[in-house]
Amino acid sequence: MLAAAPTAAICRDCAAGALKLLEAPRPAAPGPLPATPWDALSNDELLERLPRVAEARDQVEEHLRRWVDVARGRNISWAVIGSSLGMSRQSAWERFRSGVQPHSQT
Repeated sequence: MLAAAPTAAICRDCAAGALKLLEAPRPAAPGPLPATPWDALSNDELLERLPRVAEARDQVEEHLRRWVDVARGRNISWAVIGSSLGMSRQSAWERFRSGVQPHSQT
């Protein structure tokens, strides 16, 4: 049998297991975490992860460009887009104009 909400469903056994986990005593807190993820890495480990960080950046940039393209498709001005991104209208247009469907530069 399932317990359900508008956006999720879970079987009763799984729900009971989740409740047991939530009600279980918490283990002692571990020592402090590093201030930043790279504090605990050696130089080699840091360099090994750089390409993945760059790939994540590229994915975020592509996703942002798609959102800007949708905004321009809705005739939202470059000034409003720039303002929502904390930049000037001109900066937004220069950064995102390529690949965006043609609209007036308002």
